Amino acid sequence: MLTLESMKTLYFDCFSGISGDMTIGALLDLGLGFDYLKTELRKLPVEGYELQMSRVTRSNLSAMKFDVVMEGEEKHEHHDHDRHEHHDHEHHHGEQHPHHEYEYIHGHSHEHGQGHTHFHRRASEILRMISDSKLRPNVKRLATEIFTKLATSEGKVHHIPPEDVEFHEVGAVDSIVDTVGAAVGFDALGIERFLCSPINIGGGFIHCQHGIFPVPAPATAELLRHATIYQKHVQTELVTPTGAAILAAVVDRFESLSGFTAEKIGYGAGTKQFADFPNCLRLMLGEERALEPSVASVIVIEANIDDMSPQNFAYATEKLLAAGALDVFTIPIQMKKARPGHLLQVLAPPDAVDRLTRIIFQETTTIGIRRYPVERTTLDREFVEVSTQYGKVKIKVSKLDGAVVNFTPEYEECARLARENDVPLKMVQAMAMKAYLGR
Repeated sequence: MLTLESMKTLYFDCFSGISGDMTIGALLDLGLGFDYLKTELRKLPVEGYELQMSRVTRSNLSAMKFDVVMEGEEKHEHHDHDRHEHHDHEHHHGEQHPHHEYEYIHGHSHEHGQGHTHFHRRASEILRMISDSKLRPNVKRLATEIFTKLATSEGKVHHIPPEDVEFHEVGAVDSIVDTVGAAVGFDALGIERFLCSPINIGGGFIHCQHGIFPVPAPATAELLRHATIYQKHVQTELVTPTGAAILAAVVDRFESLSGFTAEKIGYGAGTKQFADFPNCLRLMLGEERALEPSVASVIVIEANIDDMSPQNFAYATEKLLAAGALDVFTIPIQMKKARPGHLLQVLAPPDAVDRLTRIIFQETTTIGIRRYPVERTTLDREFVEVSTQYGKVKIKVSKLDGAVVNFTPEYEECARLARENDVPLKMVQAMAMKAYLGR
């Protein structure tokens, strides 16, 4: 087998859905230090809670249970309070909670289910809290992306600005701990790429403060728009908005495993227990591998365009690459009546075809698109980091049958160092090549 780009990869195996606390539990099971997690979370001005972790079993499967316990509450294995996410609402005697309540509200005062009034935190305040903290830059970035996804989905469902979405005081603590805690774990474990299986969302209906809704809840459904989902095994909600927001913010590809080597595996337990179905999130930490010598099927998406300003192709190309295109290029062509035009071609993984097609219609003047499958052969690739007098640069190294045939400095890194050091780009590239050859 040939190794693909050597990037530490985390695979979310969501056979029983996902929630924020299940994610952190699985990260702890993978090796995230509990004391380190608590130390990092103390960098936020949030008080009145305690973190707990415990080893539990779910249908004879050992997993790590993570809990956020508010002051005055006691943690019970089979009982969680209204502040907990949808995934965890359950009475101690095993019946599902009859009243399902979101941990956030939407721009108006609201009484908590226990009958006493709680302070509310706006999403904008929480995002500012993260930004102003002393958390590591990568943790801030990840936590901000996750929380922004959460607030945006809720705001869209209820037609209010994302920054005006409000969280109950208790629910806010849960959401802050789950989003920032997940970001701390991803950063601490050095995750560079995220993949996700098809997601079991459960089934049935949920009872929440806004009424009775089908699973998945509206905000959760909004967050899972580009994921592959299915319903199996249980008639209850398996994916929470926070869990869905984590996936929406970090996952690079939603697909079944086609080649993966797992170095570590962690299980995070949910609160609900089922007779013969383990309510757990499985996280696999490892790297992707090619099963065959670099031959894969991709889809070519193409369109003939003769009535668009050429400079607009640059903008469309940026959007297509950001949305998952493998490559984007244009070819000068001569169309009917001798009109000059361009053939826009996009190489796309099969799971990205629909969203890339939509972008082409939105960002170009074409009114018709062709699609067809092709086979693509690629060299085995890895990144090697070298040090230069201007800074560190990654070299993309391509191999055929294990032998190096190409090596190229990453353009964006070289360009950044050239700007920072006020030196010619070609100088940085030459130094990077020299450093690689001198290894």
